[in-house]
Amino acid sequence: MSQFPQPRLVISATLPSQVSLPDIPAYTSQVFALKLNPHHLPAAQESYEWFDSFGIHTGTKRQRFFDYDFGLMSALCFADADFMHLRTAIDLVLWLFSFDDMIDRGALNSIQAMKHAVDVTMRVLRDPSAPQPKFKVAAVLQSCFKRMRQDGSAATLRRFVESTDQYTQRSFQQQVNKSTERIPTVEEYIQHRREASAMMTALAVVEYTLGLDLPDDVARHPVVMELALAGSDILNWANDIYSFPIEFARGDVHNFVCVAMEHNNLAVEDAIEYVDRRIRQRVDEYVAAKGKLPSFGPGLDEQVARYIQGIEYFVQGFIDWSFITPRYFGDEAKKVKETGIVKLVAPIALDAPVRFEA
Repeated sequence: MSQFPQPRLVISATLPSQVSLPDIPAYTSQVFALKLNPHHLPAAQESYEWFDSFGIHTGTKRQRFFDYDFGLMSALCFADADFMHLRTAIDLVLWLFSFDDMIDRGALNSIQAMKHAVDVTMRVLRDPSAPQPKFKVAAVLQSCFKRMRQDGSAATLRRFVESTDQYTQRSFQQQVNKSTERIPTVEEYIQHRREASAMMTALAVVEYTLGLDLPDDVARHPVVMELALAGSDILNWANDIYSFPIEFARGDVHNFVCVAMEHNNLAVEDAIEYVDRRIRQRVDEYVAAKGKLPSFGPGLDEQVARYIQGIEYFVQGFIDWSFITPRYFGDEAKKVKETGIVKLVAPIALDAPVRFEA
């Protein structure tokens, strides 16, 4: 049994049988381009076979995981990667969603289990000589990072490790928050979501797949950082709207819609409209920031342009994939895309806890 109590909001909220979704792709596609990587199918096939060799998922859980089509998601999000780098990106996406699902679906059902998972995960990134861990999800990451070290720039690798550390630590903090039933305020949540979403890890992978070598003073320039943060917010908050029905059914209230319901005292559809307005505002802010991008000099300007294009492909690719995969809307994903109506679902049982060693 999980240590975490059922949140008060889940117990007390009165929800309709269905909700209307805003047409987010209609306005994000005016700013962000969509492109499919031509290496999609062979890279995905190789990656799935490789990932399957670790034996992380079995039976119906395995089929469900592969049905989500993370290969297609990766091909949309890393649209300009060559075959080799797309293959590594898909492997990393499979690692990331496996780790994320262990958190969201209850397999890491205690603070102690989560802390152990974080420690093992970061050990394989910080210690190149570390033996392969018995925690299979961390073994996947270890293999990916060994490949990244062969041809990734030092700055890109450092940002990958730092952002993954931030992601895993913030994920651990979310588990602590679950144990206290505390729902963060809107401003707290915005910061928490940025850190716990792994979007900064994903953008480090964008750098890697494009073979970029951005100096810290460029990658951390206020305008470049604002573009990365705005892109992250747009994707994360759209994902919060799409994942709300299934997350709420699991008793997970770490979602912008739930935060708006709690702290702005809004009904669910009003909360969704509020989050949509915040997304539209961030799109406008992204456009404004892009117009202020300075020149960094010959060689660097071309790299920055490719990085920004990579951010935009990632954001729009993920949003469009959300209506292709059954991950959020099941077999009705296409219908939800056409109608904008999604049915709310009954409570969902969490996965059985995992037992693992380092």
